[in-house]
This record gives sequence, C-alpha cells and structure tokens, in this order.
Amino acid sequence: MKRLDIPRLAVGYHAAIMWLVVYGLICLTGQRFDTNYLNFGWQLIPWDILSTDPWRSLWYLHVQPPLWNGALGLSAWVSPVSDAVTLQLLMAACGVLLAAASATLARRLGLGHLGSLAVALIASLHPEVLKGAFEPTYELAVGALLVLLAVVVLGTTGPALGRNVLAVSLLATVIALTRSLYHPLWVIGVIALVLWACRHQVNRRVVLVAILIPVIGIGSWMTKNQIVYDRPTLSSWFGMNLQRAVIPVLDLDDLEEMYARGQVSDIAMIGPFGNYGLYEESMGPCEPNPSHRSVREPMRTTDEWSPNFNYECFLPVFDQAGQDAWSVIKEHPDAWLEGRLWSLRTTAAVSLMPAESSSIVMRALDQVYSIVRLDYRGVLSTNGWGTPIYGQLEAPVDFGLILLPIYGLVIGYGLVQVRRVWRGSARRTDDDPGGTDSTVAERQPLVLLLVSGTALFTIVIGAVAELGEQARFRTMIDPLVVVVALALVVPRGQMLKAKLRARRMAQSS
Repeated sequence: MKRLDIPRLAVGYHAAIMWLVVYGLICLTGQRFDTNYLNFGWQLIPWDILSTDPWRSLWYLHVQPPLWNGALGLSAWVSPVSDAVTLQLLMAACGVLLAAASATLARRLGLGHLGSLAVALIASLHPEVLKGAFEPTYELAVGALLVLLAVVVLGTTGPALGRNVLAVSLLATVIALTRSLYHPLWVIGVIALVLWACRHQVNRRVVLVAILIPVIGIGSWMTKNQIVYDRPTLSSWFGMNLQRAVIPVLDLDDLEEMYARGQVSDIAMIGPFGNYGLYEESMGPCEPNPSHRSVREPMRTTDEWSPNFNYECFLPVFDQAGQDAWSVIKEHPDAWLEGRLWSLRTTAAVSLMPAESSSIVMRALDQVYSIVRLDYRGVLSTNGWGTPIYGQLEAPVDFGLILLPIYGLVIGYGLVQVRRVWRGSARRTDDDPGGTDSTVAERQPLVLLLVSGTALFTIVIGAVAELGEQARFRTMIDPLVVVVALALVVPRGQMLKAKLRARRMAQSS
C-alpha cells in the first residue's frame, strides 16, 4: 500500500491543534494566567503608563529594546477585553506558533509526520517552556521566533530563496529588538552565515536589502536613544547587569580596599538594581524629563516596592555601575571567573514552579519531564561571596542532567558542519543564480551550524554578563535544541534498530 503523502506544512497545523488541546486541559484544571509580572517587571514600562499611552511610552523607553513592551502595551491598548484575557490570548498565540514551527522544522529535517508531531510536542510542552504561556514574559515568544528562524533558513532554496533570505534578516532583527541578549553581533552572524551560504544564488539587491533591514531597524532604535538620551544603545542598563554579574562575588575586603583607593564608587558599595533613593545622595541632583511619566517617576504605582528602572535619573547610575564593574574585572579577574562558573552551573537548573501549579495536568507533565530530564537535586550556594545579592544562599535546586548531553550533541554536531557548509555552497556557481537545483537537505548543515552557534551564544553571553538568569535564558533555546537533537538521534536510532533486526534475521536463517 502506498504511503500517504501528507504535505509538510500540515504537520504544523496538527501540532498547533494538539498543543491547544493540552493548553486547554491545563486551563480547565486550574492553571490561571498570572498578570503579576505587569506590576513589577523590570523590563517593562510601568503598566498603568504603557497600557494607556503605548506610543509615547515606547519613544521614552531606554532600558530595553522596544518590541516586547510594544507587543504588550499595544495589545492592551487596542483590545476591547480585559488585559488578562488579551495577554493570555497573545501568549497562547506564541505557544501555538512554537508548536507549529517545531513540527515544521522537525519535518523538514527529515522526520515523518508522526515523528514530527511527537518531537514538536516534546519541545513545546516542556513545563519550563509551557509556563511562559501563563505569564506575560518574553521567553516563550523569543523561543517561537528562534524556531521559526530555523524553519525559514531551511527554506532558503528554490525560487523563493531571495524572499526567504530577507525573511531571515527580518526575523533576526525582530529577535534582537525583542530580547537584548541577542546582540546585533548575533544578528550580523546569522545574516552573514546565510548570505555566505547563498552567495552564488542571490543577487546584489537581495544582499543589500538583507543588510539594510537590521541597519535600519536596530539602527533607528539606537539613533532614537542617542537623540533622546545621548546614548546609542539598545538597552541602557547593561552596566548595572555587569555590576550584578561580578561585584557580589568579590571578597568584601577587596571591594572595600578598591573603594578606599577610589577605584570604585558608592554605587558598587550600595549594590545593583535598588530603589533610586539608595543612589540619589551619591549621584547628586537630577532633573528627569517632565514630559512623560515613564521617565519622570522613580517608583511604580502598581507595586509600591518596585522601582521604575526607566526613570531617567537611573541612566548615570547604570553608567557608573558599568565603570565600577570593569574596574573590578581588571583588578580581580578571579572574581569574574568565579561568577561565570557559578552562572554556567545555573544554566542546567530547572524551575520548580510547574511542580507547584494548581493544575494536575501541569504537575503531571512536570513529573514526567523530571524523570526524562534525569533531574538531580543539588545546591546553589553563595557562601564565600563578599556581598551576595541573594543573601547567604544554600538553595536546593534540581539540575536536568540530560540537558548536558543534548546541548553537547547539538553544539558539537553543528560545529563540525563548517567544512560541509563550505563545500556545499562552493559547488554553487553563477550558472545557477536562482538555486533551482537546491534542496532542503543541502541546507541542513547550515541550520545545524545556526542552531549550535545560537545555543553557544546564548549560554556563553548569558553567563559572561549576567548572574542567576541563565536557566531563564536557556528556556528560550530549549525547544530549538530539543527539536534538532531529536531530529539527529531518532533517524540514527531507527537505522540501528533496522540493522540489528536484519542481523537477527540473518542469524536465524
């Protein structure tokens, strides 16, 4: 009987429907959408301002790239229903996109229809990823965009090659304008990789437009910040992030010695990400722009304990924090290294929140995944730190041991594709400008290199300039890495199984 040929895109629709079914069951069994993040989220303009005046809020935003604030604020502004319902629908749409894109990617990487569905659901129903559908944070959205980016890279073949190259450039730019972790250097790397692989197949106009998309998109935001705040940045609080990454680890005696010598300022002694009142005396008088509340008010009205880090007077504090951090890094590189090793350990930590869900379905998923992940109970400790931002911590944490070989497989396998990508693209000539002889299979090494590079970038950059956020960073790339890892392992497992079966048959005969 002839095998049924199901179009590759259909698997995405099927995965989306199945994801929605599970999502609905979780909602029906007690899981509620949590809007608390809107009240205190450091990355957001205060919600009472953003949701009622999104356009001017975005103009005055400086702590973050604009797209996530824009997506939340504009959705609430135009929606006729409550903020909770509006944002829950938005986050559910991100989950649907993730499931559909994951299934499509698995299918294009060579898995069958059922195998692609299974892989997509494994990747998108991971409780650490799935919990993002119940809170208005950007990890789930970025995770979906990264998987979609890989799908489009696989499509850079045939008559639509030029259009897909431009789509790659646009998606990479959107990701950078959503999550500051994905620095413009990552965007440059993604676009350069794709243009190099397609260099014999696209014309100069496509190359020019692909380069102009991030230049205009990212450049416009940086230019706006230069005009408004005299700082050409995507995110203004990098200096404070860097302070949090290194100074808490430094021995207190060493920190006090540097302070006495004038190598660090009062900001280093006060600590990172506090209320502005803690820094006010050290920084001197400041007159914020009175034209908009988002830069005029130091505290949030939605949560009396939460600072508004978009308050304009925080800008010199962020700058000084960065200078202090660099001084410590140069004077005590061992403290910086200790912080990086601590951060790398937290990359494999898994959230305990799904286990505390009110939904029996979510708790059951968490129990299953904890077994599959080979969760191991360990401890994250800050004992011995000079001024630990979390206090003297001895916190029990589950580490997903299976994450280490999965990420190792994908990163290692991707890195060995460099020569293969070079050889594959070198065979293209100007006689085949449209790439009509290209196949999706020839783009698989390129996708593997993209995914491994993105995973490595996320882990390394996340550990270099942050402290304690690494597990949250990892959830953005978990779906992408899981899909690719299973797409690599499953066919080889099937081949091994077939060989063993053939051997047994030969022996029995």
